[in-house]
Amino acid sequence: MGSTLSQSRRAPSKRNVVRDFTPRRLATNHRGLAAILAVGAACLLASCDRIEHSRAQATHDDAGDVHSAEHDSATPFAWPDDPSHPVLRLDIESDPARGTIAIELMPELAPVAVAHVIDLARHQYYDGTTFHRVIPGFMIQGGDPNSRDRDPSNDGQGNPDLRIADEFSRAPFVRGVVGMGNKGTRNTTGGQFFIMHADNLNLDGRYTVIGRVRSGMQVVDAIMEVSIDRVGRWGPKDRPIENVVMRSVAIEVENTNEVQQAMTREGSRDPNEAKPLRNSLADL
Repeated sequence: MGSTLSQSRRAPSKRNVVRDFTPRRLATNHRGLAAILAVGAACLLASCDRIEHSRAQATHDDAGDVHSAEHDSATPFAWPDDPSHPVLRLDIESDPARGTIAIELMPELAPVAVAHVIDLARHQYYDGTTFHRVIPGFMIQGGDPNSRDRDPSNDGQGNPDLRIADEFSRAPFVRGVVGMGNKGTRNTTGGQFFIMHADNLNLDGRYTVIGRVRSGMQVVDAIMEVSIDRVGRWGPKDRPIENVVMRSVAIEVENTNEVQQAMTREGSRDPNEAKPLRNSLADL
C-alpha cells in the first residue's frame, strides 16, 4: 500500500509536466515573451534617442569651443609700427662677424624695460661687452659687463642686483625678436638681452620682448659660425672661444618723448620705477 501510494503521488506530477509543454501553453508563453520583447525594444529605442540627442548636443558644444579656439589662434599678433621708435645700434667687432645690428625698440610692448635699456646704453653699460652665449638655431645672448674682463668663467653673472619687473606680452619669440634675460624667477630681468636666431615659441610669456632686429640679421647668422666651447671647458657652456665684442652700443631716438609717451599710454607702470636704475649705474 505504501508502494501504491507512492506511485499514485508521482503520477499527477508526470501529467503536470506534460501539460506545461502543450501547444496551448507554448502559444501563451510566446505571446507573453513577444510582449516583453516589444516593451524592451521600445525602451531601447527611447534610450538610443536620448543618447543620440546628447551626442548631437555635445558635438554642437565642442564645435563652438573649437571655433572659438581657432578664432583666438587665428588672430595674428600685430607688431607696433611707429617710425619714431628708438633704435639700438650694436657695432660688432670680431674675426668671423663684423657689422651693425639695428634693433627697433618697442615701448608699447615693455615701456619700463625699453627705458631701462636706453638708460643703460646712454651710460655706455654695453660698450665692450660680448655675446657670451651663442647657440645656433636658437639665439645669441650678451650685455654682461663681466664679459669685458679676461676671466670667461664669470660671464653671464654680472651685476646681479640690477633687476626690473617682468613685462610679458603676446609678442612671439620668432627669428629676429629681442628679449631680456632673467634669472629664471619672476621679476629678475636684468641688463642682458638676447636675439633670436630661429623661432622658439616655448619662450612666449616667459621673457620680456623689447623689440626686433630691423637690419643686420646677416651679422647674427655670421656670429653663429664662430667656434664655440659647447661643454664649458673654459667657462660657461656655449661661449665663443674668440670673443664677439660689441664695440659700441648707441641709442638713436628720433622722438625723445617716445618712451615717456608709451609709459603714459600703458598706464601700468610708474615711470619712477626706473629711478633706482640710475643709482645702480652710478655704482659701476
